[in-house]
Amino acid sequence: MNKIKTGAYNPILVAPVVLVGADVDGKANYMTAAFVNGVNINPPVLYISLNKKHHTARGIIENGCFSINVPPAGFVVETDYCGLVSGRNVDKSKVFTSFYGELGHAPMIEAFPITCECRYSGQKVEFAMDVVYFGEVVQVYVNEDVIGENKKIDMLKVNPLCFTGVDNQYRALGAALGSGWSIGKQYKTQQKQTTGEYAFEIKERAFQETLSIRSRVSPVEVERTIGQSAGAVYQYALEKGWTPSGALFVAYHGFDGQSLDIETGFPFNPGIEGRDPIVTGKIPGGKTACYRHLGPYDKLPEIRSAMGLWLTNQGYQAGGPAYDFYLNDPKIVSPADLETEVIIPVVNRS
Repeated sequence: MNKIKTGAYNPILVAPVVLVGADVDGKANYMTAAFVNGVNINPPVLYISLNKKHHTARGIIENGCFSINVPPAGFVVETDYCGLVSGRNVDKSKVFTSFYGELGHAPMIEAFPITCECRYSGQKVEFAMDVVYFGEVVQVYVNEDVIGENKKIDMLKVNPLCFTGVDNQYRALGAALGSGWSIGKQYKTQQKQTTGEYAFEIKERAFQETLSIRSRVSPVEVERTIGQSAGAVYQYALEKGWTPSGALFVAYHGFDGQSLDIETGFPFNPGIEGRDPIVTGKIPGGKTACYRHLGPYDKLPEIRSAMGLWLTNQGYQAGGPAYDFYLNDPKIVSPADLETEVIIPVVNRS
């Protein structure tokens, strides 16, 4: 791909937006900053880069401390205002309700979901236009209403402002794409499907009518739920005198970060009907990506992920959920001898 030279500037596309707080002349003052980030974990140290003309810098030096305040998207107007006017001319202490913590002179904004107070380390790096100040985080304050069920900060509830400097826009947080220091493990999966370790193929399949139960469950409940749902469907079919026309399947309709949307059932010949919570459905026919796996079930998520990547490279996209068909019984055969057919209905990419 051809590259175009566009000049020398800071090409970091997305930056966090914060309000830096400091007491100046006995009053709380806040200024907007986007050059801010962490530089050390233990002890926690961060930096802020401020123009030499900024009024806030005097308060940092005089009091030996400052605060970092993370604005939610709903405060975009107030946040930008604090970057347009100087504390020399405007009393910005009246824009927000402030509170103080352990350091006494690092004002923090009560309405913001995440704030912290920092002790100025005395270290700074001076450039032609800006000065970088380093501070050790003394305490972090978090609103209770942004703490999720796992006792961690829920970033969707925080909804922090971001700044895209290239186009000079404030933006809200986008969709989560994967867990840090974790999603990169999929690279191995990509390598496997690229080097042909998984011999995926496209086949034509006839559609199949089904009886199934659909559930939304946490990952730790999946195995138990599959067993209960399979048993309920099979027992109902026996009562009706219907025999499955194929193996037990589980379809994976989605994952919202906390729970899986799964469908458990069997294919049947036409003429069936459901009874709540058992419903009729269809496994789509037509072009289908297929793979026959021999071995433990714990490899199946990796295989489904690799198949999705392979489809993209082949010019297809999923036309339905991924299905795992369990071809033999784990109560009878060893994990090494388990057979599973993984299929994904596909359509041509538009």
